[in-house]
Amino acid sequence: MRTLNINYIIYFYMFICLTLLFFNIAYIFYMKIRQFVQDDRSRRWKTELERVWNKEERTDRMLRQHRRMLRRKLKRTDQLIAYNNVMERYLGEGIVSDYLKDCYDDFLVLAAEYGTRSAMEKAFFAYVISLYHPYMGTFRKQMVNILLKYMDNATVYCRENVLHALYSIGDAVAVEHAFAFLDNKGLYHSSKLISDGLMTYRGDKEELAWRLWRNCHMWNESLVIAVIQFVTQLEADFSAEFFRELQREGTSIEQRFAYIRYFQRHVKPELKGFLINCLEQCDRTNNYLAIAASTALGSYPGDDTRQALEQALRSRNWYVRKNSALSLIHIGIPETDLERIYGRSDRYGKEILEYVAGKQFGAS
Repeated sequence: MRTLNINYIIYFYMFICLTLLFFNIAYIFYMKIRQFVQDDRSRRWKTELERVWNKEERTDRMLRQHRRMLRRKLKRTDQLIAYNNVMERYLGEGIVSDYLKDCYDDFLVLAAEYGTRSAMEKAFFAYVISLYHPYMGTFRKQMVNILLKYMDNATVYCRENVLHALYSIGDAVAVEHAFAFLDNKGLYHSSKLISDGLMTYRGDKEELAWRLWRNCHMWNESLVIAVIQFVTQLEADFSAEFFRELQREGTSIEQRFAYIRYFQRHVKPELKGFLINCLEQCDRTNNYLAIAASTALGSYPGDDTRQALEQALRSRNWYVRKNSALSLIHIGIPETDLERIYGRSDRYGKEILEYVAGKQFGAS
């Protein structure tokens, strides 16, 4: 009886293994067939688009037929994927721009259709718009309003694609409304994703920055920080506004950190004293500002900067010591001075200098 039970177990195990094997083989064939079908769709779209793009042979009747095909076929996600695979190869070419001007209202119809679909399908259509936003003409506002509705009850992926579509269209008011929507709904979106996305905005970035800055104080902190990070990457001068907020008592530590990062990239000599004071207050008030200041001072060379950074090598905070050592090297002090600083530092300062410089000081 015991032997019989063991055989049953072995047979059952073999059955499971064979089932998994046949399943994997079937899945591989399914994926190959699916890929073949998708490649065939892409080839058909390539042929169709090249036919429509040929202005010498194209007629008005042919364009009307093509636009009816767009409205009918692109309602299916698999057809939209195949269409997008072809369009991506021709981005930036004049024929695509002219073609999109002819078909802008068809994309508006498709946008409304995909607005009734799942979050994943809406996300993909928004992605398509972000890649080659059509010339919207008088329907631009309608497209923007439809895309904004996509953000309601959407996934993070969908919201991110909608934001990129709005950046691509280049409508500052729409971007402002999207951020206000995120704030009103209490939705968190990574400030890093937002600031990097804003750099792809196809309109006047400085105008957008001022518009967002005037309104961002009503929004949650992650959006405020995103705006600051966006401005930091521009050449626009926000120094007066940022310094005023930096000194304001109600400003959070995270925002102050972002403001100091701005002044690291946009050097204002009159702020050197403030940054040195932030560094000197380390271990007495808040280390976060000292961490930011120790990095920013690498853009403010001078004897007073060197003295402050040298003193900061004795800080109890490892990040302050590390950033101070990096800034000392960044401002370009001679190696003999580094040797001198090494000789005057405590054990922690010596270790961080050797760690950052990648060499041993005082070695014969």
